[in-house]
Amino acid sequence: MELNCGSFNEKDVNKEVSLYGWARYIRDHGGKLFIDLADRHGYIQLVFEGEILEKASNIGKEYVLHVKGKIRLRDQDTIDKDSSTGKIELFVTSLVILNKSKVPPFELIDEKKKFLANEELRLKYRYLDLRRRDMIKNIEFRDKLTKSIRKFLWSRDFLELETPTLVKDTYETGSRTFLVPSRTNPETFYSLPQSPQIYKQLCMVSGLERYFQVARCYRDEDPREDRQPEFTQIDLELSFKDEKYIQSLIEDLFVTVFNEVLNKKIKANFRHMLYKDAVEQYGSDKPDLRFDSKIIDITEEVKLSNYNMLKRVISMNGKVKAMVFNADFNSEKSKVDKNYMLKLIEVAKELGLGGMTWLFVASNKLSSEPESIVISFGSIAEKIKEKLNAKEGDIILIFSDVSEKLLLNAMGKIRKILGDKIGKYSDEYNFLWIDEFPMFEKDEVTGKLKPAHNPFSAPKEETLKYLDTAPEKAVARQYDLVLNGVEIASGSIRIIDPVVQRNSLKMMGMSDKTIDETFGFLIEALEYGAPIHGGIALGLDRLVALLSNSENIRDFILFPKNKKFESLIDGSPTKINSKRLKDDFGISINK
Repeated sequence: MELNCGSFNEKDVNKEVSLYGWARYIRDHGGKLFIDLADRHGYIQLVFEGEILEKASNIGKEYVLHVKGKIRLRDQDTIDKDSSTGKIELFVTSLVILNKSKVPPFELIDEKKKFLANEELRLKYRYLDLRRRDMIKNIEFRDKLTKSIRKFLWSRDFLELETPTLVKDTYETGSRTFLVPSRTNPETFYSLPQSPQIYKQLCMVSGLERYFQVARCYRDEDPREDRQPEFTQIDLELSFKDEKYIQSLIEDLFVTVFNEVLNKKIKANFRHMLYKDAVEQYGSDKPDLRFDSKIIDITEEVKLSNYNMLKRVISMNGKVKAMVFNADFNSEKSKVDKNYMLKLIEVAKELGLGGMTWLFVASNKLSSEPESIVISFGSIAEKIKEKLNAKEGDIILIFSDVSEKLLLNAMGKIRKILGDKIGKYSDEYNFLWIDEFPMFEKDEVTGKLKPAHNPFSAPKEETLKYLDTAPEKAVARQYDLVLNGVEIASGSIRIIDPVVQRNSLKMMGMSDKTIDETFGFLIEALEYGAPIHGGIALGLDRLVALLSNSENIRDFILFPKNKKFESLIDGSPTKINSKRLKDDFGISINK
């Protein structure tokens, strides 16, 4: 094993060693010079004194060094208890300055995030940011997780295959793609794949049976905190198996990964919930079930209320729904008071609702003072409390709207906000399978049907009849895996009947001509004895961040884009000279 800066301890005292690394911290004590030499594995304190001191005095931060010397114990009062090498130091007898460095634009601090530079600056100098111990740990964790997944799939007879990254554009499915002009075929374009979906299905038609890939994917979506235009997913597909087998396989994968990577034991047989129930009860198709707080309809209970806002909604056949949370009034960290609730009202308005009403349960009664808005519920208040099974210390949130879809969506988001703040978590990791998604949903802007996930998910046999008459009723053999309220995997059993596949695409408003031009090669492949097959894709970037208890996926990607999808390290995207576009690709830009 190669020696590195983090591999030594007191057992190595008196060893002669040779090390390479960067000069991280420099401390001149007059007559003695101390430098922390750092590499990927850690750091060790170097001591320079005597004849070598003059040469060492020329060393600056992040200079690249080669040193030789002898390991010795540190003085008792200089021991660093936070470091694995904190009890020893290297007394340097030989020094070679391999390369100099400009003064870094920010301190390359380790785990102590006291003086951490802002993210934009760190992204611009990502190659320096990656020298920090925190970042090294993130990248190593990602590598460890990926290795564990690979090893598991290899043990289950999966082939690791590579599908193309220059593919046919399938813009008609509704998602924006990145286009690449072809020089050899003027005025034509490739598309970067949003996923290996079609090509992994072709692998199944090919008889390769079990495929997986650590796949790079590209999606031209609107910027969002947990989204990148290029991302990585663990993609797999297998033949002659149903959704139960695939879900069981993924559960076994996570049991193995948690044991090998996190040293934690979890049990398989994850909980299942229908899509319809998840949306109705939690306002989301990825609910966090570490805390309960279901959405409950109280429309009937408040029909006789004198509260004008609710009366108006009910008169227009709208719905009134509520949630219950247990509030900790004494905790500063999770304090929920009138000021916080007023802020939550603004959130509700931003989500499209007219507002929000709340009541606290105090002394086993519904209290309107001093913490909540005064509301004339009268005896109805007790009916609400009984329907919600509210107890001492609970807070009741009440919402209403004429659009039940908008109401549930908003409540689901507010549930997550409050859950993150005051949710009483029952366990550390909560896995949940969401089953039976609708095949189609209406676009709220155009009113047209679009696939709820992708247009290649097979319909459940008993709902196949709805494809031609009432496609909104068609249910797909689609499944998502949710961990702590975050979707970490999505998959389905695929359509293998070319007629059903064509009809599914027609439901989206595609003509036969467009279908043939865009997906004709897939439909033709299905005509050559396509096996029953299905698969799933795990979002690696999101999964790594989630298992590291981080909300920022950029910390686990080598060279990520910023929140505007700009690459600060190289300045992309950049404008391309119009002459070059014309000469190389035959593309003219009208200014």
